[in-house]
Amino acid sequence: MAEEKEVVYGQGYPTVVMTQEGLFDDLVEDIKYKGQLLARETKLSSGVLSTVSMGFFTGFIIAILMMIGPFFIFKGGL
Repeated sequence: MAEEKEVVYGQGYPTVVMTQEGLFDDLVEDIKYKGQLLARETKLSSGVLSTVSMGFFTGFIIAILMMIGPFFIFKGGL
C-alpha cells in the first residue's frame, strides 16, 4: 500500500489553479468603451456650445427679415 500524506490546512501559500482573466478583460473593455463614449459626448457638447451664440444670432436675423421683409416687398417700406 502507498503511504498516505497527512494534509495540513492553514499552512503555506495557496496555489492558483485557474485564473479568471476573462472577467478582468471584460471589465477593462467595458471601462474603455464607457470612457470613449464620455469623451465623444464631451467633444460634441463643447462643439455645440461654442456655436450656440452664432446660431442664435443668425436665426434671430433671419426671423426678423422674414417678419419685416413682406412689408418692404408689398407696401414699399415701413
